[in-house]
Amino acid sequence: MKVTNNEAGRCWTHVKKITFADFAAVSSAADADTVTLQLFKIPTNSVVESVGYRLKTAFNDDASGTALTVALGDTDDADGFVLANEVHADGTELFIGWSDGAYFRGTDSGSSQYTDKVINGKEYNTTGNVVEAVFTPTGNKCEELTSGEIIFFARILDTNLL
Repeated sequence: MKVTNNEAGRCWTHVKKITFADFAAVSSAADADTVTLQLFKIPTNSVVESVGYRLKTAFNDDASGTALTVALGDTDDADGFVLANEVHADGTELFIGWSDGAYFRGTDSGSSQYTDKVINGKEYNTTGNVVEAVFTPTGNKCEELTSGEIIFFARILDTNLL
């Protein structure tokens, strides 16, 4: 969902809620299969300035799962925006995570060298880019979750509006 101009003035331009029920339609072949959900389409000629989440309710299941992590990235780097954080009730869940991935640390894929256009956000000059959430369960499948809610947010500067 794209937010209104008034909400954007408060910082976030895109917001999306994911609950445990959203995984019901995702069929995993085996326990611990990673599930990738597309969150926000990134317009051509845009800059992703900030990305994060707020865990409203820790995810849980029928007791077979022991962990669930979420990372935020794109097709170039699965955790480029936010490094993998625990969001399962059986772990030490992190209720807020934002902009700590390589795209915001000034390095790409953990490299110690600064890389072009990867400082304080990421620039997109091509079509078809998406902010993605990568969920990785331990001991179960994501579709076996019985509770949990997380809100994702992003600030995307769309230069096409100027």
